[in-house]
Amino acid sequence: MLRHRPFRCFYLTLPLTAALAGLSGCADRPDLSGRVAPVDTTQPWPNLLSSQMISAAPPLDEAGTEAAMALAGRAAALAARGRTLSKTPVLTQAERARLMAALARAGAPS
Repeated sequence: MLRHRPFRCFYLTLPLTAALAGLSGCADRPDLSGRVAPVDTTQPWPNLLSSQMISAAPPLDEAGTEAAMALAGRAAALAARGRTLSKTPVLTQAERARLMAALARAGAPS
């Protein structure tokens, strides 16, 4: 009969966690000097925004509306082009027959 050992996993992970923590202390710190922007101490602190200001709808401007209409027109043109391309066959009848014959010779399912 097998006995249930609920803390066996704990006894295995405890030494591994301790070894990992000990070895991580020996690692060099990464050089982040080129990745972190320096703080300008002469600038004032930024203002915090309230949740009402964050959730409020942005004001509509003419440039945003213009860009949205241009994107909608482009999307419609691409959809029309896609419909046109899906109606035209990719292979001619001769190319299709040649490929089907090659598949039949290879014994591949068609």
